[in-house]
Amino acid sequence: MSTPSVSDAAGDALVLALTDVIKGASSPEIQQAQAMLLRRLATQGDVIPSRIPAPLNITEIGGYFNLLTDLRESAMRKDMLGAALGLASFEPVDIGTGGTVPPLRLVQIANDRLPSPAGDGVPLAVGVREDLAAGMQAALADVRSAGGHLPLWGPPPALPAPTGGTGPTPDPLPYLGREVWVAPTAALTDPATDPIVLGRASTDAGTGYRVGIRVADGTAGGVSADWVGLKWDAIGGAFVEADIGTVTLLPLEAAVAATPFVSRPIAALPPARGDYAWARMAAVAGLLPGASRLGDELGLLWTSDRIAESAYAGHLDAVWDGVAFV
Repeated sequence: MSTPSVSDAAGDALVLALTDVIKGASSPEIQQAQAMLLRRLATQGDVIPSRIPAPLNITEIGGYFNLLTDLRESAMRKDMLGAALGLASFEPVDIGTGGTVPPLRLVQIANDRLPSPAGDGVPLAVGVREDLAAGMQAALADVRSAGGHLPLWGPPPALPAPTGGTGPTPDPLPYLGREVWVAPTAALTDPATDPIVLGRASTDAGTGYRVGIRVADGTAGGVSADWVGLKWDAIGGAFVEADIGTVTLLPLEAAVAATPFVSRPIAALPPARGDYAWARMAAVAGLLPGASRLGDELGLLWTSDRIAESAYAGHLDAVWDGVAFV
């Protein structure tokens, strides 16, 4: 068995060093180079080794060449020559650039999934804008340390396709990494056991409802009181209140108080099982009413080609009015 030469070892060390630089760098230019390298590898590189053995001499190469000529496989003949010489495919492939790399990205936060049925429909992770993610991750850790669970829901990490005029344009805030929901399946089934309760404490003023997280007694910010929780009455087709006794629940607005995300109580019973306004947590800091454009916000996270192919392509001039992009 041959021993690698000093030059081979030096070359390998250089390649490893360059690889570490590419992997560790986070500037937009390096991210764009990473994306280009991956596209080249997928379209032009030797991703899967050839099934035929490497030719030992020019005669074997000639045999392959003549065989493919007889079969009139001119394209494969070019690829065979390239593979024999250790080159990428001769076929021109437009790898493109995918657009300028955005300055921010969606950070996938690992989710707090529970056994069924509370865990049904809960994704493995949810996307949050990079500069907003740290606070939410810390809040989830605090909830877990208090013995609670806060499973989240968010849309898939891809911009929605055009609706074709058959429906309303999806709310862009989740795709801007500015909105996540409490996983609806974690609540409204049985408030006596659900990890998440939509209800109110006996100490609350008024008649509205808020989201509470079941936590251990003595948790800072937790409310130990007689709670009323909502549950869905499938027979009556409406929400009903159920007394759940004295329990300790951490109000959602307290759990996320140190984050950019805000949870707001609701004033009345949700009108339908599929109305999830109560689960919404939005981070709108930095959006200036009358000035912030949807196209500019999308461009912070998505490449221009993805935006052009999305449901928002015709709404890039929509302006934030304090509640929505209109």
